[in-house]
Order: sequence, then structure tokens, then C-alpha cells
Amino acid sequence: MRFSRSAIITAVAAIASAGALAATSAGPAAATVNPVGTGTTTCSAGYRGTFTFNPALRAAGTATTEGVVVKLSFAGCSGGTPVPASGQYAAKGIVSGAGANNCANWFAPPVGTSPGIATRIFNQAPLDGAVAWSPTTISPSNVRFSNMRIKTGAGAFKRLTFILPNTGAGVVAGSYAPTSQLVLRVTPAQTYAALSAACTTGVPAVKIVPTSPAGSSHGTW
Repeated sequence: MRFSRSAIITAVAAIASAGALAATSAGPAAATVNPVGTGTTTCSAGYRGTFTFNPALRAAGTATTEGVVVKLSFAGCSGGTPVPASGQYAAKGIVSGAGANNCANWFAPPVGTSPGIATRIFNQAPLDGAVAWSPTTISPSNVRFSNMRIKTGAGAFKRLTFILPNTGAGVVAGSYAPTSQLVLRVTPAQTYAALSAACTTGVPAVKIVPTSPAGSSHGTW
């Protein structure tokens, strides 16, 4: 079969036009792939959020399964490439065993000048969730903790601090891998004494704040 010169020119032009359209369509899609943050970023300001307990923590609580949800926002970040401005973390974990919601297993009094230490292991499901970064052009992280420590200060007001993890480091996937460690201060109103009293009716949550008389919330992600 023979084609005329004009038919060949028309076919070539159509192929070129289709190629240009495909390139135009692929360009913006490729540009929207978010970079993965590398290195270690440390964020030391603006921590706000809650640890929520389901069921509520109670004096002599008898639940055998305790769900824990943490929701945090934070800022003041330095380090890592690119350097994030801020982030938000939302995670869930499960503690199981006798007295899973017993306040005595979550809050320990100081002994003399030694702080009180309570350790919780997320033995049914690790505390696991995503970090959404700002700017949103940075790919998210996934941060997982297998355990945590609740420290009661030995000072007059017995301030509380949540430390993730108790030992070692949290596991990070995605941006800013591979480890994470957090020190989170509890609002000054929720002292050991105040929480112990509230345990008679139930403690559904504790509030995390940027600073308390015990120090500042901070962490590496």
C-alpha cells in the first residue's frame, strides 16, 4: 500500500502532538512527588496535645486491655534536609494484662529524692502512627514506640513527664529515619497528686504542653 506525501506528514504531526501531550501530562505529576526528609530533625517548641485512655485510668482498675491514643503538634525544628517548620503526630497503641487501666501501673510516687517511674509496654500493639510535616512538600514519617516511661518528679509539686520510649529509640520509616525519642511535659495542673485524686472517678486523658516547671517538651523525629 502506498501513502501520499501529505498523508505521511499528517501522521508524523499527529504522533509528535501526542508525544508532547504525554510529556505535558507527566511533567506536573512528576513534580508533585514529595521529597523524603533525611538526617535527624530535632523539634523543641510548641508541643501541644493529649494522651487519651480507653477505658479511663482508675484506682484499682481491672480492665485487661487499654487503648492509648496520642495526638501532638510541635514546631521549632532544626536539622535534617529539608528542615521542617513543624509537624503533627497521631498514633494508637494497646497495653494488655491484668490491671491494664490501673492508675497505680501508670503513675508512681517519688521515693525521697528519687523520682517515681512507671513503665508501660505496648505489648498488644505498638504505639504507631504518622507524622505529617509542614511544609506539606515533605513526605510523611511513620513513628512507632514499643514502650514508654511516666516519670514523677521528686519536687514539691510532683510534675509528670511522658518519655517515649523508656529505653532505646522509637523506629521511624519514611522521612527522617531511622529513630525517634520524645520527652513530653504534662500540664502543671495535672500533678501526681491531682491525677491520683482524679483516679477515683477516672482519668480519660492527660494534656501535653510546651513547658512546665519540670522543663520543656522536645524530641528527635
